[in-house]
Amino acid sequence: MKTEFTFGDIVSVAGYENRIFYVDAWREVKETDEWGVSEYVEFELTDAINGEFLDAYEMDLRLVCRKHFAEDYLLAYDVTDYPEPTGVAFHFTDDYTFGIGYAKKEAVGMEKGPKEAPKKEHAAGAKRKTDGLLDEYNDYMRLYESFGDTEYKTKADAVMAKLRREAGE
Repeated sequence: MKTEFTFGDIVSVAGYENRIFYVDAWREVKETDEWGVSEYVEFELTDAINGEFLDAYEMDLRLVCRKHFAEDYLLAYDVTDYPEPTGVAFHFTDDYTFGIGYAKKEAVGMEKGPKEAPKKEHAAGAKRKTDGLLDEYNDYMRLYESFGDTEYKTKADAVMAKLRREAGE
């Protein structure tokens, strides 16, 4: 099957407005049932900003940016009001596809903390988050330098965009 999208392209998904995703992989599915044979393509996607995973059908995707221009696109992308992952959930673009998101403490039944953390604890948490993002960025850059695969560079740029967003808050 020929598909309109390729690895590393940035796409939007019906039902996920104001979010952009990388195309990570796709599956050609040939399904046979008593009424006949149907063929379709399912895509595995990763949110370009927060890393949430999603599966979707080709008909639910719209091209935002080709892989070759993704780095420049993400550098100029405004992430000010970008939606955060909502917790562990199955995401449906229609009745048959799903993806699994990241868990937040509230989503898995852990006790919620105070609405506003003391400044010292807040600063330490922000530093840990920044350190984690920097580690992730450095890992992607090492992979890019080692293998030359532009997908690693694009993902590193997405992490850098998230770092910039965090710094602006």
